[in-house]
Amino acid sequence: MINTESSSHLSCFIEAIAIAKHTACTSCEDLVQQLQEKGYEDIVTVDTVNELRSQLAWVTQ
Repeated sequence: MINTESSSHLSCFIEAIAIAKHTACTSCEDLVQQLQEKGYEDIVTVDTVNELRSQLAWVTQ
């Protein structure tokens, strides 16, 4: 589980899982971009995707 630093980190983490399960992401960069388009800060999105990277088998690295 991610160590959340704020409610925005937790929200971003949940959103990232939802995006990964329900959209056609092709890479970690794609997931970061989609999260940023939803309004999450750069550092929050990068931290979240890095935390999830090893847990999401569909993500190409």
